[in-house]
Amino acid sequence: MRVSRRSIGVFAVLGITAVTLVLTSGSSAKPAKQTAAFKMAIVTDIGSLQDRSFNQLANEGRKAIGKKLGIATRVYETHAASERIPNMLAASKAGYNLVFAVGFLNYTALNAVAPRFPTLKFAGIDEPYVLFTKKPKNATGVVFAEHEAGYLVGYLAGLEAKKEKFNTISAVGANNVPAIVAYISGYIQGAKKAYPGIKVLANYANDPTFNDQAKCHETALNQIDQGSHVVFQVAGGCGLGALQAAKEQKVWGIGVDADQRYLGAHIMTSALKRVDKAVKDLTTLASKGQLKVGGDYSFTLKNGGVSLGSVSPKIPKAYVTKTIAIGKLIAAGKIKVKRTIKF
Repeated sequence: MRVSRRSIGVFAVLGITAVTLVLTSGSSAKPAKQTAAFKMAIVTDIGSLQDRSFNQLANEGRKAIGKKLGIATRVYETHAASERIPNMLAASKAGYNLVFAVGFLNYTALNAVAPRFPTLKFAGIDEPYVLFTKKPKNATGVVFAEHEAGYLVGYLAGLEAKKEKFNTISAVGANNVPAIVAYISGYIQGAKKAYPGIKVLANYANDPTFNDQAKCHETALNQIDQGSHVVFQVAGGCGLGALQAAKEQKVWGIGVDADQRYLGAHIMTSALKRVDKAVKDLTTLASKGQLKVGGDYSFTLKNGGVSLGSVSPKIPKAYVTKTIAIGKLIAAGKIKVKRTIKF
């Protein structure tokens, strides 16, 4: 595969309609006037603010909404698992009216801390409310349809595989947390829809830090040795190593969460997950006293919470058009994508 370094890409925008946040269960908070005293904090998970993915997106959303609303915000960066609860406690004791716990593995910290601060609100990014065994009445879950975004990039990869006459692609996950499993499940389904005979390798780098690029690099190289011509990274900062392996071996790479085409001409596209949008939307609601609790806010293709990123100009425009059309069918409920499959 040869790709041009002049690649600029076009955005395949799905879910153009205004975002409608759907709370699957729970109750509404009574409207209240926005006050200048309102402030918000995010507590990251391990993986660093420079992961060019999940944590970084959450922080970008924090900074953007802080500036827009003129409110004080702060990020508490988590470097080790032992810091999750202390960081949540610190943000709560400092009186931040809304505290985001970012990342699935942070659910235990939210579950432990939220009940102790009933006058504050808490939101768990990638943390379905059902995980909170203490059922805090001041918390909400935030979930994304990663399987839908995964389906789109898998479909596009399948079309390109047919054209280039290769039959193996792959995905590298950091570990088997639900969001990663959903991304890979969607990727496999989309690829097989476009190219029924394709083989999809899926492996975990077993990186609990989400930041060990060497582990993802090695996992991707092993997949490429087995014939993979497209590597989809689903591993945060660790996944940058997988994309580097793709670049070195001159195969396609696919980014995750943020648009990662800026990493080089070898990037086919990215599966976008609007963590920044979730932070901005929920902060806006909370600042007005309108944040709902006791359930989940869902971000999907239909409401623009996930989508297809920019696409390399080396990919035929007709393939991009077909993929966008598939996305519209998913958003309309005409194509059902399973959140998890066996692989």
